[in-house]
Amino acid sequence: MARPSLHDIALRLGISKMTVSRALRGGKHVEVELRERIVRMAEEMGYRPDPEIAKLMTHMRSARRVSEPLTLAFVWAERSSQEIERSSWSQQLVLGARQQARKLGFQLEEFHLAARGMTGRRLSGILEARGIPGFILSPLVSRSRGHVSMAWEKFSSVVIGLGYARPQLHRVHHHHYLGMMNALRMLKKQGYKRIGFYCGSTINERMFRAWSASFLAHHPLTEPGALLGLRKVLSRNDFLQWLRTAKPDVVIDGGHLVKDWLAPLPCARRPDHVSLGWRADMAEVPGIDQQADVLGAAAVDLLVTQYQQNEKGIPEAPRIVMTEGVWRAARVPEGRGV
Repeated sequence: MARPSLHDIALRLGISKMTVSRALRGGKHVEVELRERIVRMAEEMGYRPDPEIAKLMTHMRSARRVSEPLTLAFVWAERSSQEIERSSWSQQLVLGARQQARKLGFQLEEFHLAARGMTGRRLSGILEARGIPGFILSPLVSRSRGHVSMAWEKFSSVVIGLGYARPQLHRVHHHHYLGMMNALRMLKKQGYKRIGFYCGSTINERMFRAWSASFLAHHPLTEPGALLGLRKVLSRNDFLQWLRTAKPDVVIDGGHLVKDWLAPLPCARRPDHVSLGWRADMAEVPGIDQQADVLGAAAVDLLVTQYQQNEKGIPEAPRIVMTEGVWRAARVPEGRGV
């Protein structure tokens, strides 16, 4: 028996095939009551969309965008333009997103919620007036929980990172737990046992304590608690006190904060240093490259999928996509780097 088509549903209801198509794609130009009738009839008839036709339609829409690429937004939740310019991670993130958007036939434009006079409500109005159907929201940096008041129902959206308590949206983030596990694995292979971890508690909480959980679960020592240094406020004096107490052979940190604190120490007292946020401009410090460009590209993929499926607003079942980092060895041969 042939599978029912859009034409069959249209004949049964006495309406046009185009109206049926729009209703099943969630088009906003179909009245609610009529859409409900169409959906019920499609279910009764056992209608299922043909994946090959859907693929063809996606290709045709992409082809139309070649000459007039649709704009998607990358919204920086907190950082100013100057802060972004100074952050190689942020630059890599938006570059990966921009390149992937271009590859899929879109263009990406940056917006800043931290700009003077800007609010979520005002930015929503700007995006809607510009015909921008969706946006990527950058990670929260200054706090582990927060809320951004956008007109979510009008847009497709993706959040980078896990630091948002509400609303619950589709999001992408680096696999921090796996990153710490891989760093510990590399250090264990090199013979380290007293591996310390010094980091701000806010960034750890923002990722649901993935770093600390992985550190405690995969550390070579059975009781590594004394080597875990999580602090609400980080300072050089506190770090040096922690070093004297914990006596680590190597220190893992979430970025490069402790690099300058370690540098003045005599070689005999200076532990090695590994970063969970490896940077090309500080490649003498080995560690985990979070591959922010891959993260940005994954965010675009998730956003474009929503756009093509006409999915807007807060999802009933939010998806989380995780990307994996890679270990980068130190590029400077001399010194005590691992």
